[in-house]
Amino acid sequence: MKYLKNLENIQESYFEKCFLIILALFIFTCSSNPTNNNDDEEFQIPKETNETFLPINLNIRIHIMKDIVMQHSTGTSMDSWVTPEDIRETVMPEVNSIWEQANVKWNIESIIEEDVVKTSTYSESVNFLVNTKRNDNGNSDPTRLPHLFSLMQPQYMSKDAELGKNLFHIYLFPFIGNTSQGNAMRGFNFHSVVGTWTNKFNGGGIPEKTLLIENQSSFDRGSLSRTISHEVGHVLNLSHNECSNKCLMGGTISDGYLLNESQIIKARIEASNRRI
Repeated sequence: MKYLKNLENIQESYFEKCFLIILALFIFTCSSNPTNNNDDEEFQIPKETNETFLPINLNIRIHIMKDIVMQHSTGTSMDSWVTPEDIRETVMPEVNSIWEQANVKWNIESIIEEDVVKTSTYSESVNFLVNTKRNDNGNSDPTRLPHLFSLMQPQYMSKDAELGKNLFHIYLFPFIGNTSQGNAMRGFNFHSVVGTWTNKFNGGGIPEKTLLIENQSSFDRGSLSRTISHEVGHVLNLSHNECSNKCLMGGTISDGYLLNESQIIKARIEASNRRI
């Protein structure tokens, strides 16, 4: 029975991927036509087509990084404050609400309250993280990522054989850098990091606790739920600035929750590849 179920999943995945690739080619052809206005609001996948997408269930492991206090230069002491209940009852339902537009559902594989690794370079890493800033081009400092990775417990990461499979990681640190809220950490097996304190909304001023959730119709400062949704979008092969209006995957200036039709197709192809 297990073999038959796996075979059904493979067949289902194969046929959907074929459909998505054909649809992606259609969209690309339309967008390449100089007589076609490629405005996000004018070109929409027909509702009946969108409804044919079967749900894709993906597993996510949330790491709440504990035993760490980060002292900001403004005098703010940032600790780990998000609870497993916050994740289960508030954050992940909102993440699933955002990703419902692609019919992708995130299932909590586990929530790990994880003490950070404290080696001889621990203090150096924490000090570096609370002082790092974006450069003049608005890019965050990539040298902070090895510091974050060094604080993660190896036994809770995906093993080499599990990479690229149906398990995604989100690490909740108190702070990951000035005016930064999340990073998919592409060069570190996509073990994505999100800050539970942020000063992005005030341009690098005094950090405050990140909102767990924010009204989707009124984007003011973002939320933990939206940042997680954005970072898993990167893991599903989405880049910044692939849509033009109230986008989930905007760059430094992000102002919304929407995925356009080509993003939905691209994300579902990657999700389909990873769900088996």
